[in-house]
Amino acid sequence: MMLSNFQLPIADGKSPRAHLGGTVAGATAAGAAASVVATGAGGPGAATGSLLVHLHVFMKQRAFQTLLEAGLPGVTATAVSRIADFERALEDAPDAVLTLPIVLSAKGLPLSLRGAMGGSTEERYALLGSGGPPDPVQVASVGALDVLGRDGTNRFVRSFVNAGAHVERVTKLEDLLPLLQMQRVEAVLLPARLIPELRAASRLPLAESVLAATVGLPAVANTGANGSSVLAAISKMPKDLSRLLGVDEWR
Repeated sequence: MMLSNFQLPIADGKSPRAHLGGTVAGATAAGAAASVVATGAGGPGAATGSLLVHLHVFMKQRAFQTLLEAGLPGVTATAVSRIADFERALEDAPDAVLTLPIVLSAKGLPLSLRGAMGGSTEERYALLGSGGPPDPVQVASVGALDVLGRDGTNRFVRSFVNAGAHVERVTKLEDLLPLLQMQRVEAVLLPARLIPELRAASRLPLAESVLAATVGLPAVANTGANGSSVLAAISKMPKDLSRLLGVDEWR
């Protein structure tokens, strides 16, 4: 089952925060930054335009924004993690929007460029819990990134688990672990590719259940006069920066 066309009405021990911001996320960020510095220099053919980004990565949004601008010469990037900030920034009419396809669909934005990994534009999600693999049918409470606001995120999460599950929303990836450590939820929902980073940041006996349903990888909407220029720059984004977003090509 694919959830890329998920429709919404248009309208224990270690400090996870410190660890994810340092050794775990730092390695990924450092690799991306090195690639960007090596390949992201501007020139006569540099793009122009503005890009609004609503994605969650293991680094602070300001650092992520700087990395995006370095890898997309000439593009002015705005990176936000909160859905309310994303909705406000949309009012500034950016030339392009980079986020998950489910968010583009919810906001009535076109899907102009898709990210892919290993030839697929979809990825698997997983439930991660402490002590044993969570059962999506039985789990009573789930933590998740707030990608669509309260109602939209609740519907999105419950499309993976039972309809009665309580959903606890957070705005940062590093905030998922505390939900498990403080036993506020039985499991957290996230892309399966991100599980190694969370596991490395905790002494909890974490176990996952990889779910059958898939979700679309990050995609881009052409929304302004300079949108085509921004999309062309994204299609040539440095490989390490693309991989930070979970993709290895744009098409």
